[in-house]
Amino acid sequence: MRYVFLLNRFSLKDKLDGVLNRIDKYAKSMLSDYVIEINNEKVSTEDILDKYKNEECVVFAIGGDGSVHRVVNKIQGTKNILGVVPYGTGNDFYKAERECLKPGINDVDLVKINDDYFINVACFGIDAKIGNQEAVVHSKLIPASQRYNAAIIKSFSEYKPIELKIQTPEEEIEGRFATVVVGNARYYGGGYCINPYGNPNDGLLDVLIPGDLSKLEVIKFILGTKKGKHMNYDKLKYLKTDKITIISENAISANVDGERYTAKKFDISICPNKLRVYYNDDITRMINDKNQKMLKIK
Repeated sequence: MRYVFLLNRFSLKDKLDGVLNRIDKYAKSMLSDYVIEINNEKVSTEDILDKYKNEECVVFAIGGDGSVHRVVNKIQGTKNILGVVPYGTGNDFYKAERECLKPGINDVDLVKINDDYFINVACFGIDAKIGNQEAVVHSKLIPASQRYNAAIIKSFSEYKPIELKIQTPEEEIEGRFATVVVGNARYYGGGYCINPYGNPNDGLLDVLIPGDLSKLEVIKFILGTKKGKHMNYDKLKYLKTDKITIISENAISANVDGERYTAKKFDISICPNKLRVYYNDDITRMINDKNQKMLKIK
């Protein structure tokens, strides 16, 4: 088995050389067949992965959730296997990976959203507005652990519910909603446990639909998600389904695994066992800088 370590230069920035050295040191002693690839202004992640699309190899996305998202969309449908070494702001799929997957290769669900795929969470409304505050989320002036909180504060003053029509095979709902969250895994926003019952290989979507919340109710709901204590909130509708359509009269922006998507209609469906994921926490421990407290690796 070949192991491809894909480094995102734009995510790692000044950590690149240290990560590169740790990978090389680990790989030389532990792996018989490996290669290190680094994207740049001229060679994209997609360009690099084109070289391996006909091979069966483990591709380690080394960066944040956005890096994982790009790799997932490129390798789905190929023989490639996803590996994740978290080095971004949120690292939310990795948190769920540690809780839900067994060591080795796992079959994992993907979620199709219009013409793309995601592996973690898609959200709309106030959650999307928070997640799409790119200047805040990527600010070096704000500690990584506080960037989502800062984005909440910035978004709160502009909050208003959104008008949506929500269709599933089981029912149709129409009205004003603070947010809609469609989850495959458990976390978003750098550790907020929005979907505590989520499992990325159960073959179902988890959908959370709070109602038409006031600003005070929004604060209560968001604070509850920090530790997954919001599921008994009286205005929350929670359901499991295999597909959902979200329709808005005007184009709205969603946040999909940290990336912005804008449309009037979002067709979302589960794709069971669509991707293989290689989970090996020893590799993460070897490659990660031990001073990255946000990973909470024990």
